[in-house]
Amino acid sequence: MREGPPAFLPLSISWNLTQRCNLACAHCYIEARGAADPEELSPQESLEVLRQIARVNSQAVLILTGGEPLLRPDLFELISQASRIGFWTVLGSHGGLLDEARALRLVEAGLKGVGVSLDSVSPEAHDSFRGIPRSWEKTVAALDVMAAGRLSFLVEMTLTRSNRGELAAMADFALEKGATALNVFFLVPTGRGAGLNDLTATEYEEVLNELAALQKIHAGRLLINAKCAPHYRRVLWERDPDSPYVRTFFGGGCPAGTYYCRITPRGEVTPCPYMPLPVGNLRQTPFDALWRDSPVLREFREAKRGGRCGDCEFSELCGGCRCRAFAVTGDYLAEDPSCAYEPGKHVNRVPLSAERTYGVSALEGLTWTPEAKERIEGIPFFARGMVKKAVEEAARRRGCAVVNEELLGELRRKMAGRFPLKS
Repeated sequence: MREGPPAFLPLSISWNLTQRCNLACAHCYIEARGAADPEELSPQESLEVLRQIARVNSQAVLILTGGEPLLRPDLFELISQASRIGFWTVLGSHGGLLDEARALRLVEAGLKGVGVSLDSVSPEAHDSFRGIPRSWEKTVAALDVMAAGRLSFLVEMTLTRSNRGELAAMADFALEKGATALNVFFLVPTGRGAGLNDLTATEYEEVLNELAALQKIHAGRLLINAKCAPHYRRVLWERDPDSPYVRTFFGGGCPAGTYYCRITPRGEVTPCPYMPLPVGNLRQTPFDALWRDSPVLREFREAKRGGRCGDCEFSELCGGCRCRAFAVTGDYLAEDPSCAYEPGKHVNRVPLSAERTYGVSALEGLTWTPEAKERIEGIPFFARGMVKKAVEEAARRRGCAVVNEELLGELRRKMAGRFPLKS
């Protein structure tokens, strides 16, 4: 029997806890500012939202972000309560406010890791993009604090024309600092980012191939992700159909509205942080009802994509970014204008294959110790099967007949950016 969630379970939820931020980033999709929104959810309302989400999926990955989430006075209590419920809770932050004391409190509250925004290896370029002097210095200091305090973190870079030449340098820098991954976010022109110059479709193709090459160089040491660019999976597939990086926990395609959504500071639910299209408000309608019954979310799950995305043989594996289609055309089912691929090059449709199943049986002749089994059970169920398969394949390559805690500990350091292995 396959182990896994029903169709369209929210596996990951991004929650903008506040619009308040002490930076003024040029690309900010939420248009964060110095003061908090007076209508943002109160601490009591936020705890109720946690309970509402838990009724749908108590093991979801919960991304607490902002604005700057460390400016929410109740952040540590929220993380603690989320951890008690069973959520895999992580933080999205610019890191500039993260000192040793706060890092320790985050670990004690049950936080699993931090995604830290860093857009250049050049302090001057980063500070210019973020709008505040010395922001690079403070962010990099936070990386050192987390590395010393054993708080897992990854580096998140927003790609623009000004920093597209820094990909290799950023990967080296992230690895040097101890990050588990480098997430490269491709600009969606919304919020303050609507005024920035995006890359052309041809430039996207060049950058995605560069990322794929970097992933090969850093395999086993640093995971390199392309965010808001689902056609990265098509690029990876073309280079190596058997690449373990082709598919994600939810299979393929843009997860907006299908396995992923966003909650705004005011409690509105949208299909994705980069799509300002509220489908309802949690002050009026519980999360489970919105997730189940929203006509907009249903359309995301049932309707056919338009243009090249609908015709493409990679439609299941990729499908294009729905948020970029919406930002550029006003139609979230339109083709993704950032993709240069013309359907038909590969005649046969490219399916998700068995990778989409969530339970994976043990390889023949390979056994797990009871302690290793206990650790694997601590992983969110939607990721468990893929983690188990990756661990078993690594064990087979090493000639190991037994998966034990020592092997898991070694693999955790290499895989933490992709798989949330239990400490």
